[in-house]
Amino acid sequence: MTDLPKSRDSEPHTTARWVKVFGLVALVAVLLVVVMMLAGRGEHGPGRHTPGGNTSEGSTH
Repeated sequence: MTDLPKSRDSEPHTTARWVKVFGLVALVAVLLVVVMMLAGRGEHGPGRHTPGGNTSEGSTH
């Protein structure tokens, strides 16, 4: 008797390579954002976009 080729249904389910790569890239991006936020020491907000860090309401842009 000849051996029949295996059907795809008999193989265990595996995740596609592009899904794994996309997940890895997303994880690296999230980790990069977290590291940047921690390394920034809280220097974010409206004062970051004004010269000299002046955040008073009377300042002009």
